[in-house]
Amino acid sequence: MRSRARAGAGKRRARANATVRASENDESGAASNASVRESEPYGENAAKNAAYKASMSDAQLELHRASGRDVTYALKISYDGERYNGFQYQGEDVPTIQRELERALAKLTGIDRERLRLGAAGRTDAGVHARGQVAHFYCEKSLGEDLTRCQKAMNGMLPKDIRVDAFWEPHPLFHSRFHASGKTYHYYVDARATSSPFTRKYAHQVGWRPCDVELLRQAAQLFVGTMDYKGFCNTSRDKSNEDRNTTRTIRRFDVFEDAADDGLIRLEVEGDGFLYRQVRNMVGALLVVASGKHDLAYLRTLIETKDRSRAPMGAPARGLFLHEVFYPTEVLARPRSDDTA
Repeated sequence: MRSRARAGAGKRRARANATVRASENDESGAASNASVRESEPYGENAAKNAAYKASMSDAQLELHRASGRDVTYALKISYDGERYNGFQYQGEDVPTIQRELERALAKLTGIDRERLRLGAAGRTDAGVHARGQVAHFYCEKSLGEDLTRCQKAMNGMLPKDIRVDAFWEPHPLFHSRFHASGKTYHYYVDARATSSPFTRKYAHQVGWRPCDVELLRQAAQLFVGTMDYKGFCNTSRDKSNEDRNTTRTIRRFDVFEDAADDGLIRLEVEGDGFLYRQVRNMVGALLVVASGKHDLAYLRTLIETKDRSRAPMGAPARGLFLHEVFYPTEVLARPRSDDTA
């Protein structure tokens, strides 16, 4: 399941390797995502489909432009989150991914952060990494057709641990967070008795306790489906998520052993959305089962009781990567016609 944004035949509007892929040979300007039905991009979720339809209306476009958001741009970003206090802006004195992006964009466009209105698909926590973060921002005028120059300029201004992998013009109403139809996270575990010094920043090292990989796979499948994940959600610092709907759909939760790096385990979880620290909390619960400390019945009980206080500590941030974000095809590319120009 991968979304592709295709640029025009002249200048490429985007470059990416996972979430958004550019094609120099397709002049249609249309994106292709065979796994998503355009009429119902959010599957059987009627509320989300209705909200999506409303968000893409002509009336919404008029409001959008009346507020000065004349041109929308999208970015695909990768970053090493070790030095940052998460993605979300927390003031000029706090190192965050958003702060660094906005500083570079302000130099590139001459627009301040209030007018840029930069937003992202996921507000990753402190220490969490990304290979496929997607963001959007607004301009009052076009940055030109050759956006590869903008991409190169951004990478010349950003710290070396943040890279812009794609820079393109999507649908003018594109919103990186609200239009996301799903995400994939990867979590890395180093289960070697003698852990590698090269995984200490990007994997959870658990070699002091044996890890049964087959049991880990069985346990992961207990999370697959549509259910209430309240027991695996932390309350945010401002408690803004206390009354939030905690039902989500996990489409898959797979476990892979790295053939080229014996002892390194990759957990891949894909869902329609995730609660605050949900992935890390699920991984923490899986590891206590895979280590033999608890059994599968214990995990089933945690899921059924929905009591966060009974669940084990979540896995550390360093092993988590936002890998990919999925969108309906319509929002990824600028419309072919000039009707919305």
